[in-house]
Amino acid sequence: MKSFAKVLLVGAVAVMAIAISAAPSEAAKKKRMKGPAPGTYVGQVCSTKCTTANACSVMAWSAEKKWISAVLTPICVKPFCAPAC
Repeated sequence: MKSFAKVLLVGAVAVMAIAISAAPSEAAKKKRMKGPAPGTYVGQVCSTKCTTANACSVMAWSAEKKWISAVLTPICVKPFCAPAC
């Protein structure tokens, strides 16, 4: 019975360590994408996360005032992409 309690304790500590390490740090929170510049509109798109193969992710400004992945064109090829975010 004591060994079972030790296993549970070790498991609980491991789960807590994983949960704490997975939480974003303060520096990561500051680096998140901010809202668009003044004069932009809902539905405006921009490109981000370009790979070495010149494929970029496309993000759209939603009505909820946050960036989301574009639905119709989630990926673009570099010369034909929207401006960078």
